[in-house]
Amino acid sequence: MDKQYDIIIIGSGLGGLQCGVILSRKGYKVLVLEKNKQIGGSLQTFKRNGCTFSTGIHYIGSLDEGQTLNKIFKYFKLFDGIEYKRLNSDGFDIFNIDGTEYHFPIGFSNFKKQMYDYFPSEKDAIDKYVAEIKNTVNNQDIYLLKNAENGSSAIGKHLSMNAWDYINSITKNTRLQQVLSALNFVYAGVKEKSPFYIHALINNHFITSSYRIVGNTGLIAKKLKDEIIENGGDVHTNKKVVNLVINNNKISSVETKDHNKYFANNIISDVHPATTMDMIGEGLIKKSFRKRMKNKENTMSAFGVHISLKKNSLKYINANYNYYKRDDVWYASYYDEKLWPEHYFLHCGIPEKESEYTNCIGLLTHMKFEEVARWEELPVNKRGDDYEEFKNKKAKMLIELATKNFPQLRNNIVGFNVSTPLTYRDYLGTPMGSLYGTLHNFKNPADSYISPRTKISNLFFTGQNINLHGMLGVSVSSILTCGEFVGVNKILKEINGQA
Repeated sequence: MDKQYDIIIIGSGLGGLQCGVILSRKGYKVLVLEKNKQIGGSLQTFKRNGCTFSTGIHYIGSLDEGQTLNKIFKYFKLFDGIEYKRLNSDGFDIFNIDGTEYHFPIGFSNFKKQMYDYFPSEKDAIDKYVAEIKNTVNNQDIYLLKNAENGSSAIGKHLSMNAWDYINSITKNTRLQQVLSALNFVYAGVKEKSPFYIHALINNHFITSSYRIVGNTGLIAKKLKDEIIENGGDVHTNKKVVNLVINNNKISSVETKDHNKYFANNIISDVHPATTMDMIGEGLIKKSFRKRMKNKENTMSAFGVHISLKKNSLKYINANYNYYKRDDVWYASYYDEKLWPEHYFLHCGIPEKESEYTNCIGLLTHMKFEEVARWEELPVNKRGDDYEEFKNKKAKMLIELATKNFPQLRNNIVGFNVSTPLTYRDYLGTPMGSLYGTLHNFKNPADSYISPRTKISNLFFTGQNINLHGMLGVSVSSILTCGEFVGVNKILKEINGQA
């Protein structure tokens, strides 16, 4: 194909689409190539038994007026035609830890008061914890949409500080240690490795405010795609990139599985860095760089059950429910497939027409890729009866665990659909189905960081592996990547309404 573009974006996840919007607004001719038939990455949705389920985005934070994601969403016009439902102020997340429930309220002042009620003799530790979160976030200028030219000198401390070690250092109350760690499932935290700055950014993101997307998350992807097209760009699906043609350390063209070739001056990869390396022939990029990208440790994968219920059987819960069988919320650190399941994250679909009942719920927990590896070479929907038996057996086990706290589930399930690590690998394009991309390690913060720039002069990275996953992390990654073309601070000024 002889159509010339300024920028080709590989992958239509949130980061890729946001890069497409930013750069097409600046006059760049943009092409987005997506391997699946549906755009959006983690924003993808699917319908089963009258329910619409999200692939990966179950709730988002910092969306109150003036907060970081609120400003970013306004910049991308994501409040136009899309509704968001604020979760319960007195408990957006409920944590059942070994049989005792704890509520995380919205707002740090409310959070502190609630923690004081749970742990009246631990006020000093709670104050220190909240202060350290705020201090950490305040040193991450980009996440506050501040001028990024003069980074804080204190940031190094937080990058090399272990979250679990810090929490243990401020309190000897073992239950408070677990409660303060409770949100770690949303970044697949590992006790021995997860840095405090990841913990702080995630907790700040959700505690400041938490929302669900009304309808389906695919509306966000469609909104971004439509603007790219309005700005003169193209978005093509069913276009799996298999080869990056490189000459003199520069990509000259992109080849897809259907034997089409596309030309552009620059390439942005929104897929995992390891997957990107697979598109580059041997000898065409530094061995050390390829090895580093291919060998990066990834967060654990997941197992999800998407359930359709009989009408009026379960009242809608305007919060997420997190269950930990043990007195330990660091599930990724002690995961044992022989004892599976010991945890679940339950979220409800928003009812239609002001009903107080939900017809759709999701259950999500960890699972290792190795448990489904024997089917990894088989095509989607053709993995055989033993794979279906495995999925159904595991789904029933997870449902049974949830039924102990939600007896309404018994005999009220119309049907369910299952996602395994293979599902996440196939539809999100992450190695071994990693749910949150690369795993950050406080012991080696420099190696955990991936620059938007690569060892090929016109190849750039974006997406959840750049620094932080989720809506906020990926949005920031798109700003950093596009900043390589138009300047980070120029984009930040526009987001802050100063341009």
